[in-house]
Amino acid sequence: MNVQHLLCSAVVCLLLFGCTPAETQNSAVITPDAVTKVAETPAEPKAAPCQLKLGFESWEPYQYVGLEQQASGLDIEIVQAVAGRMNCTLVLQHGTWQDLLGQFRQGQLDVLLGASKTPAREEFALFSEPYRAEQFQLFVRKDDVDKYNFDSVAQMVAAKHKVGLISDYYYGEQITALYSDDQMRPQFVESTMSEQNIAVLLDDQVDAVLEDSFVGAAIIRRKGLEQQVQPHSIKLEETPIYVMFSKSTVQPEQVSSFNQALQQLKDSGDYQQLLSKYQS
Repeated sequence: MNVQHLLCSAVVCLLLFGCTPAETQNSAVITPDAVTKVAETPAEPKAAPCQLKLGFESWEPYQYVGLEQQASGLDIEIVQAVAGRMNCTLVLQHGTWQDLLGQFRQGQLDVLLGASKTPAREEFALFSEPYRAEQFQLFVRKDDVDKYNFDSVAQMVAAKHKVGLISDYYYGEQITALYSDDQMRPQFVESTMSEQNIAVLLDDQVDAVLEDSFVGAAIIRRKGLEQQVQPHSIKLEETPIYVMFSKSTVQPEQVSSFNQALQQLKDSGDYQQLLSKYQS
């Protein structure tokens, strides 16, 4: 064996030695099976952020702009408490009911509060479980109380007295039937908000107005109208009130989550505390 052959053998050995992986305690061998398992393990899905655009109107004590321009009221506090349990953020927008309902139908708002459930609204909205009840009653000028010895709104408008309403509010089947009657409809005068409804009463444009009993009392107290306006004995039937969700932007599963959180709020006792706060 010559020197050249020995050198070549040494080079071959070095090359072979260099191609052999070093065996150390920190080395790890990844088998094909392990690679497959890593690739098949799905990443944990991230929860989609929950954000709802909520429209509210000036309807104290349920919804209104309070101190420091913050949304306030019973309805606002209830839905905020429920949204907190859902880990959901609310983006609030203030307006008149008529404008808010138009935006809601166009899918620009996700949620409206203080809604009555009607077949017409069920075409474009989903509804929560009822979260409170409401009752409308007549309010009249204090000096005219003894003039209106009627037992119902139907009797009052049949006697050619005018009654103020809010546009696009639902007052129940009785008022809907009267308003749908071509002979009775001229006896109803529409306003865009409750304060305007009371204003047309004070201006003698109507003889009475229909308002939620708590809303009417709040306006009288806030405006100092105790000597000018007072409630009449005529009251409409008490009806359940719902949160209304846009069918075009909110999934039924979200409504179910809202209902579950609402029930939790009621079961906790916090719900009753909110009611007591505003009805005391």
